Amino acid sequence: MKRVPELVAAALLAVGLVGGACADPRPERPEVRRAGYRVLEGDFHVHTTWSDGMLTPTAIVRQASRRGLDVVAVTEHNGVTAGKIARAVGRLGDGPIVLAGEEITSANFHLIAVGLEHTVDPGGGSVAAVAAVHAQGGVIFAAHPVEFFWPSLVPIRAELDGAERMHPLALRERKGPWSYPSMIRFYDEATPRLGAIGSSDFHAGSVLGICRTLVFVKEPASEASVMEALRARRTVVIGTKGELVGDPEMVAALEREPYVPRTSDYAYRGEGTGDRITRAIGLFGVLIALLVLGKRRPKEAQSAAT
Repeated sequence: MKRVPELVAAALLAVGLVGGACADPRPERPEVRRAGYRVLEGDFHVHTTWSDGMLTPTAIVRQASRRGLDVVAVTEHNGVTAGKIARAVGRLGDGPIVLAGEEITSANFHLIAVGLEHTVDPGGGSVAAVAAVHAQGGVIFAAHPVEFFWPSLVPIRAELDGAERMHPLALRERKGPWSYPSMIRFYDEATPRLGAIGSSDFHAGSVLGICRTLVFVKEPASEASVMEALRARRTVVIGTKGELVGDPEMVAALEREPYVPRTSDYAYRGEGTGDRITRAIGLFGVLIALLVLGKRRPKEAQSAAT
């Protein structure tokens, strides 16, 4: 009987989680075409609980579906396991295409690699990282290439497949070596042209997909066709002032026939009565668990003292 409160709390929390997941909206992902290509909305920089994120690899796939994304790359810090788990989950359902990747992270550079099977060690430096990603058939982008990282990124810029041109840094005022204008300069000064990438750099909260990449893929839409489009740099991002940046041919197609990105609920609002009720049940379960733990700790401390 001592375990009854814990079991009740666990049951209520389970009801909240399952009910909330079932009630979550899944926006339609209509098939849109421009210039003979299928247009997909993607987010290529996402973290999970395997490092410093707040959602599991499985939950990321569900959240990407909730955000109306067509494709998402799970790019954990210095590891591909989370991405491969998410990819396996994505292949089981009819949600977004999931690509396995890694954010190759060091004190001197951050690089996003997509389409990996094996982890790339940052210890060999940025030149070795680019070569290792390409050897696996992957693509590699500069992650938030602010001026702070330029000493390591500028020398390899011509070898990269792309760079983040839109990132949540664009949504805040920040000066100095971490400013968004320096990201623009890194992209604009590149020769040859880099693929334009928009990413949310998701860790927690409700920002998954807040910055997106429009990817122009050959039919049928698949992991392989997304990778081909990324290699060919057939991508476009929408800047803070609505400007289109990326592949000139695709930009021209969007100017001839404008594309309106999908709207998304970034506030985690309840969807109807059922969703609100199950959320309340789940929160009640959390409160019970906290109360039980609060009562138990003083007793455990007292037992330890004696």
